[in-house]
Amino acid sequence: MNAIAIDLDGTALTHGGVFSSHLNDVLNTLSDRGFKIIIATGRSMKSLSTKIPDTLKVDGYVAASGVRVQTPDEVLESHVFDEETANFILELAREHKMYYEINTVTDGPYTFESDREYIMEDLLSPPGENAYGYELIGIERTLKSKEQWVDYVDMSQTIKFYFFSMNGEKIANFYNVLDENNDAKYALYQTAPHNSETMVSGVDKGTGLETLLGHLGVSFENLHVFGDSMNDTPMFLRAGKKTAMKNATDELKQIADDVTQFSCDDDGLAKYLEDHYLN
Repeated sequence: MNAIAIDLDGTALTHGGVFSSHLNDVLNTLSDRGFKIIIATGRSMKSLSTKIPDTLKVDGYVAASGVRVQTPDEVLESHVFDEETANFILELAREHKMYYEINTVTDGPYTFESDREYIMEDLLSPPGENAYGYELIGIERTLKSKEQWVDYVDMSQTIKFYFFSMNGEKIANFYNVLDENNDAKYALYQTAPHNSETMVSGVDKGTGLETLLGHLGVSFENLHVFGDSMNDTPMFLRAGKKTAMKNATDELKQIADDVTQFSCDDDGLAKYLEDHYLN
């Protein structure tokens, strides 16, 4: 193995959204020893930049589950929804009074001011017991934000929708609505009990890594991937070695080669990398 691709939420990040200094040090040591370090996440580039340390040595990014692929210096691939599909997804959210965030190629998240009233009814209600800390931190940001609430978004530049509800049953039902209405219009993921995401159809972490690895001169056979949820499946199916986090879904564990001894909340990724590559 000479390259490592890591998911963020639930893998490199704790459920509270923290990237440990220990993990930063371990990954930088591996980088110094010749490993390519890749971030493969469902987050947009803007969002992930707020979560990883400035000192982390990264060779490439697969963001928004393959929608955006780049190195620190060059964009290799970028996809957007066709405008009709983006507006279709938005109308589904409105019809079901679902909180949504629109991420575009260069910015976001955005939510239309005209939908604030029904959204606030949800966001100001008590959170379900399975809501993760990083999700609630994001909602707190939304409640305080002036920039997120807008009257216009260029929907032709949309790369991702993120949906959330304090009510676990409501978001589960909306996931089913998105699934029933999909017809290959978009890629659909649920990475935690209280959220769902739609991405551009036809791309995923596997296709994004194919582009990035080709640029870096690395084969899939020499790639070790780490993840915890369904949007990690495409890269697990292609990588030479795949490790699921202790807190990963059962479905991902079933296709993994092994499972970390510790969860993301106990620095499981850093401890695994130390044990298998540094000690």
